[in-house]
Amino acid sequence: MKRAQFVFDSMKIIVENLAVEYEDTGVGPVMLLLHGWKDSLRTFDALVPVLSETNRIVRLDLPGFGGSELPSETWGVGEYALFVKHFCEKLSIQPDVLVGHSFGGRVVIKGLGEGILTSRKAVLIASAGLPKHKSLRNRAFLVVAKLGKLISWILPGGARREVRRKLYTKTGSDYLGAGALRDIFLKTRAEDLRNNARRIAIPTLLIWGENDHVTPLSDGKQFNTLIQGSVLSILPKVGHFVHKEESVAVTGLIKEFLS
Repeated sequence: MKRAQFVFDSMKIIVENLAVEYEDTGVGPVMLLLHGWKDSLRTFDALVPVLSETNRIVRLDLPGFGGSELPSETWGVGEYALFVKHFCEKLSIQPDVLVGHSFGGRVVIKGLGEGILTSRKAVLIASAGLPKHKSLRNRAFLVVAKLGKLISWILPGGARREVRRKLYTKTGSDYLGAGALRDIFLKTRAEDLRNNARRIAIPTLLIWGENDHVTPLSDGKQFNTLIQGSVLSILPKVGHFVHKEESVAVTGLIKEFLS
C-alpha cells in the first residue's frame, strides 16, 4: 500500500492523569511501537502501512513528547515502562511484539528486564541503554549539565539562557533541546540497562545502522552478546534513524522475524 493512500488517525486517551496521543491501526496480533528521544509516534509512519497488513499496530507519544502531556515529576526509564503497562491496560491489549527505537528501546529493555512488560517477541532498533562513562564527550556533558544548573542560580534570565546555550552547544548534546525534559534526560541517560538486557528471555531482533553515531554499532554488538539468542541485523551506510532511511528493509526484517 502506498504511503499517500494510507490514512493516519490519531486519538487521545487519559492514562494515569496524563493526556496521551496514540494511534491504533490494523487487526491481528498486537505490535506496540515506542519512539526515541525528542521524537513521536510519527517516526514510524513509513513502517505502519506494511506492518498493519498482518498486525494490529499501536503506537503512542510517550509522556513529554509529541502530543502527550509532560509528567509532573522527574521520571526514570522504569516510570516510562510502568506508564506503557498502564497504557496497555487502558486499551485492554497485551502486546505480542514490543518494538523500540533508541529511547523507546530503553523502555522495552527496562520493561522486559524488570517484568513490568511482557511480550512474545521484541525488536530493538538502534536502542539506547548502555553506559558511556568512559567517553570524554560524555564526561564533558555531565560537567556542563552541572554548570548549567549552577548558572541558573547566579545569573539573570537573559544572560543565563545565553551562557547555558553556549555551554550545551559546545558538548553537542541533546540537553539543550530537552527543555522541560532536561531532568528526565539526565536521569534516563544515567541508567545502565545491561543487567536488564541479560534478563530478556524472549526472541529479540536487533536492527542497527552501520554508521549510527548516536547509539553506535558497538552498542548493537554488545546487546547481541547480552541478550541470549538475539539476532543482530546490520544495514550498511545508514545511521541512527535506520527505520526511516531504510524503511523497506526494516519492515522486511521485522516481518521475516515474526513469520
